[in-house]
Amino acid sequence: MLNFERRLALLATVAVFILLAFDGGCKGFFVNQPNSIAVTPTTLSVAVGATGQLTATASFDSGNKIVTNSASWQSSSSCATVSAGVVKGIGPATGVTITATLAAVSGTSTVTVTGGTAQTLTITAPASIVAGSTGQFTATLNGSDVTSSSTWTSDNTSAVTFSTTQAGFATFGTSGQTATVTASLSTGTTCATGTLSVTVP
Repeated sequence: MLNFERRLALLATVAVFILLAFDGGCKGFFVNQPNSIAVTPTTLSVAVGATGQLTATASFDSGNKIVTNSASWQSSSSCATVSAGVVKGIGPATGVTITATLAAVSGTSTVTVTGGTAQTLTITAPASIVAGSTGQFTATLNGSDVTSSSTWTSDNTSAVTFSTTQAGFATFGTSGQTATVTASLSTGTTCATGTLSVTVP
């Protein structure tokens, strides 16, 4: 009888545990999912060769927490690198987007790198752009093809998504969508960037 009562008590405890886990849609119970990520300051200016610190703060149902070290960081341009929120200026650039991501939730800051001599990449789009198709972008610097050594990004993946394995190779998305395509190149202390607006017909 005692063993039976213990089993009932154990089952009741498990049942309460399950109800708590699913209360509120499980959010924050099995996976500590933030509601949002804020990156501060929202704009940052650093000189070539210098560094600046960004902070990522996650908002949870229970409150806010600094997650700078646990978030993953990404820069939209090789003219500025980022690691654990520390941004380093490699070459002159404006409008560099720094993104912090935690549990698939992201926040951004916009960085400007000052100093040095700005160089511009020339981006050429594929001859044919069709929704659902693919195509190869190219980048040149001072007449030399630097496509394969450039970093490629799109600010609207509904329009243009770049391959992670082939530089400049893109898939075109929804008709009528527009994206700003950016190519950047960093070699030592030299950095060049270029942009091109692309609309999917």
